[in-house]
Amino acid sequence: MCKLFSKYEKEIERYCIENSLDFAKAKRLPQCWGKNDIWLQYHDPEKGKNGLTDETPAPIVLKISINDGKVSFEQTEYTKKYLS
Repeated sequence: MCKLFSKYEKEIERYCIENSLDFAKAKRLPQCWGKNDIWLQYHDPEKGKNGLTDETPAPIVLKISINDGKVSFEQTEYTKKYLS
């Protein structure tokens, strides 16, 4: 788990609760992160078994940005599907 997720875990959990999202699922999703953002992605374990030669995308489920210590969230079309 990335350090940003750990650092802002309580804020992420609060957002999930307020928006009827499953925080336990969010915590288990693969994460892609940069200096000030975290993107939670969905990975289907039944697909993508061929590594980098496979063209199976991992859709972005939730975008989390941190600006000046303030956390903001952006849902995608996959948020409700994979975090409800």
